[in-house]
Amino acid sequence: MTGLVRGDLFVRDNSVCDVTGMVSGNLLAERTGKAILHGLVTKAAKSAGGDLEIYGLVQGDVINEGGRLFVDKGAVVRGKVIGQTHTGAIPPPEKAPAAPATPPAPGVTPAASKPPASPGP
Repeated sequence: MTGLVRGDLFVRDNSVCDVTGMVSGNLLAERTGKAILHGLVTKAAKSAGGDLEIYGLVQGDVINEGGRLFVDKGAVVRGKVIGQTHTGAIPPPEKAPAAPATPPAPGVTPAASKPPASPGP
């Protein structure tokens, strides 16, 4: 996202938002959302179950509440950093293994090219 968001920006439900502009409110990464900040947030940036990476400027607090948080060494946070932080960029979450292919329905087999059995004497 390049440009200006007036108010709060919510990132949720498997979406990813790379902010290179300005959010004139709060930035919230919820549930399975991922927010990557290279620009400016005028209030707080918060991870509430989602992923949040800070590389830019946050004028308020940066808060981790049950999500994953990374604050780059070149980032500027004018408030406090609250909660657990990661030491490196956050990798994408592990995906669940795919279910195995379903076997063919019972009783369905390729047709055999045998002649029909002849009745006995």
